[in-house]
Amino acid sequence: MNETTIIKHLLACLFFSMWYLYSRAQIPVEISAGHAGYYYQHSFATRFHPEKSLGFFHTSSVVIPYDKKRGNEIMSQSYLSYAMSQRWTSGVGTIFTPVNRVRPSVFFQYFHKGKTTSVLIYPRMDIWSEPNFELMGFIEYQGAENKPVNLYARFQYMTTWNRDGHSRSYQYARAGIDTGGIQFGLAANFDQYGCFGTNYSNFGLFGRKVF
Repeated sequence: MNETTIIKHLLACLFFSMWYLYSRAQIPVEISAGHAGYYYQHSFATRFHPEKSLGFFHTSSVVIPYDKKRGNEIMSQSYLSYAMSQRWTSGVGTIFTPVNRVRPSVFFQYFHKGKTTSVLIYPRMDIWSEPNFELMGFIEYQGAENKPVNLYARFQYMTTWNRDGHSRSYQYARAGIDTGGIQFGLAANFDQYGCFGTNYSNFGLFGRKVF
């Protein structure tokens, strides 16, 4: 069994164990497939007690390109979180990537969920001698909850920098419909790597559900 397969199994075990232990949490899971590869992501946040501020936050994603020269890309973050207010949260934990392995990390998060639109702003930094500085977020539209069919749209972005310059960025767009608690439609992924921002695009379809 190679290292990538072991990592995938570990991520799967972490995901389902956290799902079992923190069943109060909503867990959005998304899979997309396009002309250049596959993409998977999930995340969840929960408090250990509904009336307390301490909790747990986790997110993972996997990029699987058809081009074997690029290799699979895995990212997994897990944090002990603290809710400073209804919209602001901070946390300390770890981030795993195949390049940097496991590194300690801290984050601050702003999240606002309206009746139809949600906004997330998520800056993060490695606690390391050569840290990465990252800004991630999204804006998401889901429509009114009392309709059988709604429009669904999301724009998600991320950019990572270190003292050598640009390291990694992406811009992901989704447009489709929401019916029966399942979202699906068109997907466009744009990924950039390295100091010169070498770009790879992937156009296809996505499916998403909040468990």
